Amino acid sequence: MTVSARLNPRTRSALARYCRNHGITKTAAIERGIQLLLEETRENRHPAFLAFVRMHDRLAPEPPGDASSRALKRHLDEKYPA
Repeated sequence: MTVSARLNPRTRSALARYCRNHGITKTAAIERGIQLLLEETRENRHPAFLAFVRMHDRLAPEPPGDASSRALKRHLDEKYPA
């Protein structure tokens, strides 16, 4: 199906820059955007939460006992003693 849309110059420029930086076509970028909107609607979640979930899924899990985990736990224990 062919779809036509008028984009303002700022959006058109941002789309072109995004496509160039990610090596994808405008069609692929627009399809991805539509899928994200549908996901947001389907899950009825806030867009920021969905972005967090997508980024979280891409990150490698932190190894158990990592120094940063211990530092965070120590900080939280000091701030909120049991």
